[in-house]
Amino acid sequence: MKLNRQDERRSHPRVETTLPLRIKNPEFDIVTSTKNISSVGAYCQVDRYLAPLTKLDIALVLNQQNNSNNNTNSIKVRCRGVVVRTEQAIDKYNIAIFFNDIAEPEKEKINSFVKNLSSI
Repeated sequence: MKLNRQDERRSHPRVETTLPLRIKNPEFDIVTSTKNISSVGAYCQVDRYLAPLTKLDIALVLNQQNNSNNNTNSIKVRCRGVVVRTEQAIDKYNIAIFFNDIAEPEKEKINSFVKNLSSI
């Protein structure tokens, strides 16, 4: 929800928000949540080391508030990504994921979500 000056200079706006996120490949299946997201990537925390360049199948849920009736719409997004950075935290790892294989309609779902949150 919060943008900072660094984020404002990005070509793809990023928002800090917590969204359900599932990342998997043949070796693991991890359920976590985002710390921030843009239409080209996400940042999250996991409980195991994932090496940079690890390929991922990604599923996430964009929870959008419907202003007319105060309900929440859940929009699912699926794509593929790759770990581009891994930082060790105390007992976990923060990872940056680049969405390297995302269909344009899926990318637009995220863009719309980010724009909606940015305007709040």
